Amino acid sequence: MALLFFVNGAVVGSWLPRLPEIRDRLGIDLTALGLTLALGGLGSLAGSSISGVVVGRFGARRAAAISAVVLYLLLPLIAIAPNPVVFAVVLATMGFIDSQADVGMNAVGIRVEQAVGRSIMTRLHGLWSLGTLVGSGASALAVLFGLDLTPQLVILAVVGVGTALVAARLLPESPPRARVGRRSGALALGLMLAGGTAVFIEGAPFDWGAIFLIDVTGAGAALAGTGVILYTGGMLIGRLAGDHLVDRFGAVTTLFAGLVMSVIAMLFVVVRQVSATALIGFSFWGLGISVALPVLYKLAGGHHSFAEGSGLAALTVGTRLGFMVSPALIGVAATTWSLPTALAVVVGLAAVASMITIRLTLINAESSRDSLPGAGVS
Repeated sequence: MALLFFVNGAVVGSWLPRLPEIRDRLGIDLTALGLTLALGGLGSLAGSSISGVVVGRFGARRAAAISAVVLYLLLPLIAIAPNPVVFAVVLATMGFIDSQADVGMNAVGIRVEQAVGRSIMTRLHGLWSLGTLVGSGASALAVLFGLDLTPQLVILAVVGVGTALVAARLLPESPPRARVGRRSGALALGLMLAGGTAVFIEGAPFDWGAIFLIDVTGAGAALAGTGVILYTGGMLIGRLAGDHLVDRFGAVTTLFAGLVMSVIAMLFVVVRQVSATALIGFSFWGLGISVALPVLYKLAGGHHSFAEGSGLAALTVGTRLGFMVSPALIGVAATTWSLPTALAVVVGLAAVASMITIRLTLINAESSRDSLPGAGVS
């Protein structure tokens, strides 16, 4: 199970650092590149909308393993796509398949969590984050040693397929869990909103951290990327340690505390506007927001009002919408006001909206106790 999360993260990190190389090979400008990447997001959004049906029909293990195999087999096509249209189709298809793998993996993770009787979801997501770092580092080394993108992705595809096949043999098969509670459209909408607003907080440092350090604090280009590195490091530490907090204090308490910490850290960054303090703030921002999505996956995947995978599907539709909308919304706000004000207003309101939504929908609704060790949701 852990290997599935790690390798999936490595796939994401394996080719994005070489995007300028792909852009130059295809001969497209930044506008065309942005539109091409947006198609990948639309593919993942479409896949998320039916992922609950797929998991319910085939079971979490099969959905996770089969989707992972297909995803890794498609990976080398990124390097050999002959034109922007084919590249866009490849990204859209991979996004569609990845959304099935995402929901399947998390559904299996919740099953394993139920079996062991303690929280493991934040560590699994931590391994995904570690995978992205390893994948990015491997991609940088490949460039350093002159390894072309095609053999790099072929090697990763072979490793990924092998991992998925091994996982398919090791993970226990079980019939999909049926819905036993009352179907609730409001609950599904709440999951979408809670996930969508949470990723506003998680995505902002990735999208705007380097620009903030250069344009607002006056940092040099060499220091600009450090903010994202420290933010990612804080998130990784938080996810690897988060399960202990969930077991000790409960899932919802840990989630709310993390959201509050991330907002305080964000305000520390935007108010001080000094490079050194901004770097500290980004670290604690990552530490705070690290548990948000893993805990939301836990709440969504274990809720009685959804058949297995359906709650996760609703959540991932919201998160993928959030990741698509957030950069544009903050960009418009920054143009209208300033980047510090935009971050304070958009991220702050997103945190408030996420907590209110969780309180009104998830906490007040009947939840699956066995998947929420010490959640404290009653």
